[in-house]
Amino acid sequence: MQIRFLNRIKENSLFVICVSVFYLVELTYILTLLYYFGYTSLILSTILYFTLFYFGFLYLAFNFTILWAAIKRNFKLIPSAIRRLMAWLGTFKGGLTLFCMLIIAIIPLLTQNAYYLGSMFIVAMIYTIYAASWDFLAGYTGQVSFGQAAFFGFAGYVTADRILIQNWPWLPSLFFGALIAVLISLIIGIPTLRLKGPYLALGTLSFASILYLLFAMPTILYGSTGLFGVPRLSENVIIEYYIVFIFVIISLTIMKAIGNSKLGTVFKSIRDDETGAEASGIHTTRYKILAFVISAFFAGIAGGFFTMRNTAVSAQIFGTTYSFYPLVMVAIGGIATISGAGVGAFFFIFLIEILRGVADFQWLPAGAADFLDDALIFSVLLILVIRFAGAGVLKSAIERLKNLWDILLGR
Repeated sequence: MQIRFLNRIKENSLFVICVSVFYLVELTYILTLLYYFGYTSLILSTILYFTLFYFGFLYLAFNFTILWAAIKRNFKLIPSAIRRLMAWLGTFKGGLTLFCMLIIAIIPLLTQNAYYLGSMFIVAMIYTIYAASWDFLAGYTGQVSFGQAAFFGFAGYVTADRILIQNWPWLPSLFFGALIAVLISLIIGIPTLRLKGPYLALGTLSFASILYLLFAMPTILYGSTGLFGVPRLSENVIIEYYIVFIFVIISLTIMKAIGNSKLGTVFKSIRDDETGAEASGIHTTRYKILAFVISAFFAGIAGGFFTMRNTAVSAQIFGTTYSFYPLVMVAIGGIATISGAGVGAFFFIFLIEILRGVADFQWLPAGAADFLDDALIFSVLLILVIRFAGAGVLKSAIERLKNLWDILLGR
């Protein structure tokens, strides 16, 4: 892949020279302005952003024909996809999914409590997108990444930077952060996705750790305190709730649709038998990078929402805890289901809130409340899920509900 990319640079040398000159002129102009107005702390991050855009633009420009053909081919599949969706909604699983979506949609009509809507339901929906992005990668292609926090955190930082420093509206800032997460995924994915098994997991984890150390440095990239004072999506928590809810529906639908498409079949063939997929002529590394990019995009969307919900972002977001959160949530709901990520996210967040309430009771022994933190819940849940529900709780729960429904209908 690298050789083909270099050959295309040689074939389009004039185009590359023009783009490079434009890049250097623009970068020099902006760096001069930053130095003149005293924003020297932003120089390194500006160089990083421009360099990422430079290589990302060249990559997209050289592959535009292939990408456009793929987009047109997928547009032709939209009518059949709609027919399959309508047929699926007629099944018990589809009806149950629609019912759950309606329940979540009417929650703001039942309570306007800002804490319940914001700190529980909105956070759970944000984690739903985040966990589903990890499930897309691990569940469909079998590539277990322990560095998902790299995309989650980087997009959060970029979103905060665009809103606070550049005064962008939240929507373009959100997508800009997600696109930067995509470029970061290319930088991480091209070398690491040639690894397999635990080496891939450790390789991605090491990149997330490097970003944590980089952003924690006091002199560059906003320092250890990070960025704070990021405005929320809206001062009205109900409006914020429905914005995040719409993004959750769209994100999960897109990931599920990709998983059920021909592209998803290729992903699953790599997951089930990578050697066999290579023998059949599938360029497995290219498709793994594509899955990595899609996963990073939605992790970036979640990271941007998470930053706006918390009104701040710091280097802690790159910590290993945030990389393992989606793993536990997907393990609870069931891997390779996408919707199971939502079950796991809501279960996890609600359980944390319940145990925090228990920790406030006075009858607990002295110091016992200190152990009821996220790390303990995370560890216990992972052990219990691995021991008693290896396939997650979603599949078995749906089967039991369907049996109960058949009994009630006398089938």
